[in-house]
Amino acid sequence: MRDTWYPVLESKRLGRRPVGLTRLGRRLVLWRDAQGRPVAQEAACPHRGADLSRGRVVDGCLECPYHGLRFAVDGACVRVPCDGDARPIRADLRVKGYVVREGLGLVWLWWGEEREELPPLPWSQELPEAGAGACTATLTWNVPFARVMEGNLDLHHFPFAHRRWAPGMGTLLDPYTARLEGDVIHTRGVLREDDGKPWNGRSGFVAEIRVLFPHVVLLHFGELTRAMAVATPIDAENTWVVFRYRSGLPLLGGLVAWFLVRTEVRLIQPEDYALLRDSEPRHPAREDFHLVRADAGIALWYRLYERRLEAQRRTLPLAPAPTAASG
Repeated sequence: MRDTWYPVLESKRLGRRPVGLTRLGRRLVLWRDAQGRPVAQEAACPHRGADLSRGRVVDGCLECPYHGLRFAVDGACVRVPCDGDARPIRADLRVKGYVVREGLGLVWLWWGEEREELPPLPWSQELPEAGAGACTATLTWNVPFARVMEGNLDLHHFPFAHRRWAPGMGTLLDPYTARLEGDVIHTRGVLREDDGKPWNGRSGFVAEIRVLFPHVVLLHFGELTRAMAVATPIDAENTWVVFRYRSGLPLLGGLVAWFLVRTEVRLIQPEDYALLRDSEPRHPAREDFHLVRADAGIALWYRLYERRLEAQRRTLPLAPAPTAASG
């Protein structure tokens, strides 16, 4: 999905050395300029294709590890050692770059057409901040992006996929609502025992999940705990997921968030991963499913996904437009 911000790396992972990674089907190098601002460029040196992430940052420029060519923030080559300083540098010797910004403890990359004014980072006022009271983890899954997002909207799998960790959790999802407002999918549900009675407003497990299409998930568990999950395609078959818990519990909030994240990483997410990885087909369309009432949020997401992909195929190029400078 184009024309949106995707997180590509935790800010704390980007220091003085370049970092190589694959996101959105591109091999990228991330580094910091002389002012400490993040820069994202394609990792292949335009000279002879060496991996620039193996290089180093010198005088605010990225130096190729193979022949020492240096590239500025705007992608222009500013030094070719073998030619000396007196010889002019050819203008087409430059590396493609992408707009990046930092926020919420993450480096975000703009995937789409360059504009004079880009939108703000998604939900920057609503997503839980990094820092005290919060804990963050990342995962790399051999699961296509759409399947990951499908799993993020699924409430009624919990008492079955995670039965070891939720003994006695009810299997009836009632009440449950799902609606679309603009680009936001709102879902709210209660997992409880099927006692044949209307919900009493107290019993059961209550969860609220909102998705800012296509990939930002905000979850509320009770009054004090919030969580987020944001998915970024690595390529057609793999997805990078960053998630964070924040607890508003006085004094102990950070410990609670850490415990919740460790529980997710060690117990919950491995079970979700195994189920999503082996689900068929790997790249489904809505007509591949026979959805039930509790899948209404998933149905809304796929409806938006298919419409946007079709619009992109009609109106936009498949490759992202490079930009001359990082934001």
